[in-house]
Amino acid sequence: MFRRLVLACSILFLSAASSLAGNIYEVTSTDGKTTQTYQVRFGGGKLFDTFTAFDPASQKFVYLEWKRSEDAPKPALTFWDHKTGETVALYKFPDVKNPLPVIPSIDDMKVCPMTGDKKFEAKLTIIVD
Repeated sequence: MFRRLVLACSILFLSAASSLAGNIYEVTSTDGKTTQTYQVRFGGGKLFDTFTAFDPASQKFVYLEWKRSEDAPKPALTFWDHKTGETVALYKFPDVKNPLPVIPSIDDMKVCPMTGDKKFEAKLTIIVD
């Protein structure tokens, strides 16, 4: 009985903590000739939150941060995607010319934007709080 209580409390604590925590992943991908390894961050911490996007012009991941005590950034524009039927929001990221769509999580990134690899490997390396 005690084990179940400890397990239930642990799961509750970890799920609550991870809902505010950010994650940094080490991604390894290949274009068939060369292999690239880089880090990408999703989410924020207790005091701040973060949007992640990929800027094709600079070939870098970019981040838009704000304090959790403030309102989340508003989209610079939205458009209707005829392939999915979804409305896609684009945000203005610091030091990036054009607004970009947010990549919500590593699970939502289906293709490595640097290599086009659909079978890239992502390893959680750091949890930011």
